[in-house]
Amino acid sequence: MNKRALLVFDLDGTLFRGDGATAAAVWETLDRIGLARPSAREICSYFGRPIHEFHAWLRSLAPERNIEEALVEIERREVELVPSKGALFLDVPEVLDRFAREGFRMAICSNGRNPYVRTVLESMGIARFFGAVRYREIEGENKTLMMRDLLAREAVRPVVGIGDRRDDVEAARANGARSVGCAYGFGSREEIEGAEVIVGRAAEIPDAVQRVLAGEADV
Repeated sequence: MNKRALLVFDLDGTLFRGDGATAAAVWETLDRIGLARPSAREICSYFGRPIHEFHAWLRSLAPERNIEEALVEIERREVELVPSKGALFLDVPEVLDRFAREGFRMAICSNGRNPYVRTVLESMGIARFFGAVRYREIEGENKTLMMRDLLAREAVRPVVGIGDRRDDVEAARANGARSVGCAYGFGSREEIEGAEVIVGRAAEIPDAVQRVLAGEADV
């Protein structure tokens, strides 16, 4: 396999914006069990973070109640709503197509569970671009461990990690990969300041990748 490099993409906040699906799933479920709706901003602050943090926050909304069934319902409904309420960020299909034509190998490393990740990739029509997909399999996994596992299966080097949250940047660094931070996603620009290049739009990712591979990054 003659590939130029391996590009490891985060999913939520980097390629896909599922805030509409997730917010709707949370609101529908909380409405049903009689709990107040949190803001969309609060919900979206958990995008790209480990699912146990999101669940802990939801439990904190009603500490006196057992809402475990509601947590399961939120995840199920979120997956159902992805095709109708989710969307790719602007220019993502063109960016992935360009990388494919230029001979890059691409992979996904996501904190999402298998049903969610697979539904996003297939319903958005981008599954064909990714030769490997690593989703969260157990509760305690983090991006660094998942990326390490992914790279153990993938022989292509060098590697560039691309994501919008601090753990994407840290996972790349911990695994000897280069990094591109996406400031248009759900994370703050401050938390990805350790990335070698930061982009403000998905359309800028190809040039950023070329810069880090050429050793022309700013940091």
